[in-house]
Amino acid sequence: MLRPDMPPEGVELSLWYRATPEREEARQRLRARAQEVGLPIKFSAHIPNSRRALEATEYANSVGRGAEFHRAVLQKFFAEGRDISDWEVLRQAAIDASIDAGEMQRRTESGEFTTAVTEQDAAAREAGVHAAPTYFINDEVKIVGVQRDEAFEKAIARLAGGDDHRLG
Repeated sequence: MLRPDMPPEGVELSLWYRATPEREEARQRLRARAQEVGLPIKFSAHIPNSRRALEATEYANSVGRGAEFHRAVLQKFFAEGRDISDWEVLRQAAIDASIDAGEMQRRTESGEFTTAVTEQDAAAREAGVHAAPTYFINDEVKIVGVQRDEAFEKAIARLAGGDDHRLG
């Protein structure tokens, strides 16, 4: 969970996020990177609590459709600016991923996947994850944030012993 202290209903961006030059610059970099690779991006005025989506993803994993559901949820959030804590949005993502939306909601609401998400969140925090995305390569190199391909290439070269560049 990116913001474990987020209320279940999420918050309006203006109440949570105070624009600073650094934050606005990061947002512009993300927008530019998305445009470079041809991905649509729409920033929402609402910051959702991601727990429900994470638990629903665990359901999707249990029926072998985790990757498809994850893609659908990311599409709803990043490309459409939708609230991924809303059951209607998650139900549509389930349908998009060829998952029984009613069964997903029923089993998720039952709490069946709460422990798994709580344990994953604790493991991520213990590993030092404090931002998304965060990538670990061979458990030796951590790359944080939206990065260009060159950051990954440098990390791989460094691990292979062929390059000692600092990661950006």
